Amino acid sequence: MENVLFFLFRLYGGGAERVVSNLSMDLGERYNIKIAVFDNSAQTYPYKGELIHIKLPFSNNIENNNLFARAIRLLLLVYKLKKIKKRHRINVAISFAEQANIINVLTKGKVITILSVRTLLSKQIVDAPNAGILSRLVKYLYNKADIIVAPSKLSAQDLVDQFKISAQKLKVIYNYIDKEKVDELSKENIEDPFLRKLFEQPIMLNVGRLTPAKGQWLLLEMMVKIRIKHPEWKMVIIGGFETEGLFKSHFILLAKKLGLRLYDSSIRVEPSLEYEVYLLGFQANPFRFMRQSRMLLFPSVFEGFPNTLLEAMQSGLPIIVADCAAGPREILAPGSDLKQQITGMELTEFGILCPPLKSADMHTSVTANIIDAWMNAIAIFINKEDLKNKIIQNGYVRVTAFDRMALIDQWRHCIDKS
Repeated sequence: MENVLFFLFRLYGGGAERVVSNLSMDLGERYNIKIAVFDNSAQTYPYKGELIHIKLPFSNNIENNNLFARAIRLLLLVYKLKKIKKRHRINVAISFAEQANIINVLTKGKVITILSVRTLLSKQIVDAPNAGILSRLVKYLYNKADIIVAPSKLSAQDLVDQFKISAQKLKVIYNYIDKEKVDELSKENIEDPFLRKLFEQPIMLNVGRLTPAKGQWLLLEMMVKIRIKHPEWKMVIIGGFETEGLFKSHFILLAKKLGLRLYDSSIRVEPSLEYEVYLLGFQANPFRFMRQSRMLLFPSVFEGFPNTLLEAMQSGLPIIVADCAAGPREILAPGSDLKQQITGMELTEFGILCPPLKSADMHTSVTANIIDAWMNAIAIFINKEDLKNKIIQNGYVRVTAFDRMALIDQWRHCIDKS
């Protein structure tokens, strides 16, 4: 039995982490799975195999560390991952996201090395600390890997165009969901009495880490207009804040500036239904909240392949999503030109595409045409029940294209072929 290592920052909180969770459970019978993480949190998604915590000094948030601290963490990661690969006789090491991918290549040795890129890398790197250095490392190191897995066609092409990655090394494998598991989890009760009461209200839901790339400040701008005509509607955001500078404080200040009452579950205040916006933090089972919501709003500035859209479809939730690169158009309008980006609303048979924000800087003004397009899309799901229900039914059909077993076989082929 092959010894397969998954290597990533943490095993909770986002789409890449859920992919590793699913893969570990679906491949656990065929391979001896180890999962190495270098986040010190005890939180995890479900997994199969042995979880290995790599302990490092200094902060997990790179922005809190000076150059010396970053260098020490990098060197220790290289040293400790190399020891893990040797101790557990790893045959294949699969890493997820850029920091882990770089360390995986640096410790390659004779181990088959597979890198998994989770987003549109050229967009992500622009706002990263030391973006120029990171870009050069990607160009130099990634071609030394055996296989590079991209989650969408556009994200794969981005690697070729922007980083000179060899197309022969690239393999596009879409994310998959376990439909039966999502169905099971979505039917779980909401135990907390307040949350149960909250989700009896008409809810517009967003699921994802709160980070500039997810564009959630657009939700605040829209909520100002929504509450005028529909004061009973609530905006709920599920996901932990990324530790990216002052983003959380800026987000909360923007809500206050716009006159919105915002509830933050991380602060000990009495919950009530008097707020317009609710930050519920990380939830291990977001599907039960999807099942109880009226629509999903997903205003990302850029993506790789957003699992949340498939999970929402399977949970019976109609979706309005930014037509950003890459992934949303491949899911909602697969027969269209994947490189096009709209300036107005586009109704598809599986959901609604809207224009994305131009920048991941929340201080950049939101144009009127973006707000108008999103508001028109929301109005469709509020006022046209028959059309909304048709889109929900189409969504169930669309999810079948991301068949779990077919995509697991693609991962197996990568591991076995290597």
